[in-house]
Amino acid sequence: MFSVLKEDLKAFRQGLKGQDLIFYLGLTFIVLYYLRPQVIIPGLDIIPWLQITIIVGFLAMIRHSRLKFTRTHLLVFLFATLAWLSAMNSLYPYISSQGMSAPFIFALEVLFLSNCVRNVKQLQLLLIVFFLCIFKMSFFGARVWAGRGFGFTEWGIQGPPGFFQNSGEFSLLMAISAVMSIPLILYMKSKAKIYWLLPLTAIMTVMGASSRGGQLALLVGVIYLLLVYKKISVRYLLYTTVLLAVVWTFLPEAQKARFETAGSDQTSTARLNYWEAGIDMAQNHPLLGVGFRTFPEHYHRYYKESDGSYLLNRKEVAHNSLIEVVATLGIPALILYVMFHLSVFSGRSLFKKNKDSEADLVFLESFRVSLNGAVLTYFAGAFFMSLAFYPFIYFLMAMAIIRVRFTRERERKVRVQNRTFRANPLRRGTFKSTNRPT
Repeated sequence: MFSVLKEDLKAFRQGLKGQDLIFYLGLTFIVLYYLRPQVIIPGLDIIPWLQITIIVGFLAMIRHSRLKFTRTHLLVFLFATLAWLSAMNSLYPYISSQGMSAPFIFALEVLFLSNCVRNVKQLQLLLIVFFLCIFKMSFFGARVWAGRGFGFTEWGIQGPPGFFQNSGEFSLLMAISAVMSIPLILYMKSKAKIYWLLPLTAIMTVMGASSRGGQLALLVGVIYLLLVYKKISVRYLLYTTVLLAVVWTFLPEAQKARFETAGSDQTSTARLNYWEAGIDMAQNHPLLGVGFRTFPEHYHRYYKESDGSYLLNRKEVAHNSLIEVVATLGIPALILYVMFHLSVFSGRSLFKKNKDSEADLVFLESFRVSLNGAVLTYFAGAFFMSLAFYPFIYFLMAMAIIRVRFTRERERKVRVQNRTFRANPLRRGTFKSTNRPT
């Protein structure tokens, strides 16, 4: 096991050598965003590292003609524009004016990250760095839960400062990462079982974070993987049932009680009230909503009585990303937000048109499954959390743009080779399938 790991680490170091500046900036972006050394080491947090990385990256892309704009980029910039228009026409301009640049920052991050990778090898290296950063967090979460004796706490497990500090958002990040990593680990077919520590510790963190939304999202992602790998049979259903029974047995009683009372407890009824109020806001303000980031204020002013005494003095978010978008930004923004998910999910297997099994094609197919599972997991979690302006979906969109580009480049090469072969049938065997997009 460790010999395989040692060889893989050596190959990883070798792969990092000799790459271009733009790719290194992409890796720096991932490390700054998820590992966050500038926060861990206070002395480093003296300059805006992320912003500098992105600006330098864009300048390098323009210089080398590497900046490519796709329809998916257009979607995310249109969404940001609608958020800006909503802020400009907000019922509470003093609230919407704070942080109104965030949607455009996310759009620029998608544009930047999706243009940092130029071949499959670089994509693989970037994913390794991403999962290493995630593993640091998942190992921390698993250790915290184990240190509690696998017990339940109302506050769950806090993540690092920033977007993932809240237990619910941290739980969803771990659920997405677990589901996203499994197809890629299966692709590796490595004898080093140590790689399974990533999804294992991520799942442990989800369980310890005490977030029903994160746990349900994880279940949705796992079910998708079982379906796509054709593991839904009597035998595997039995295995899954036994596994769920074991997990249920080890769940703390307080956590079990939360599931048993789901839909009828105060938390559930309050969220149903939030959703009902959000739909009413959208009906009254269908074009641009009540204003960017103003759901808590508008709900507190006009709908809080429906909660009775529960959370009477707190200004709560919508606890549903779809409701959050349609209530605050309007119906056109909701349509774009749904299209975000559709741009990531791909139901077409790459093997339907390609009968060969070259390494890069197999990897891209595994990556397609990985992104599908991740976006389904995200959507399930976002149905119970307000996450429209969190990094989850934007990272997945950037990865999907890269996947689509590589797939199309490969298909174009195959078409060119087929046309050349038909024009020169005597040159059979001259052309071999390539496995690296240029």
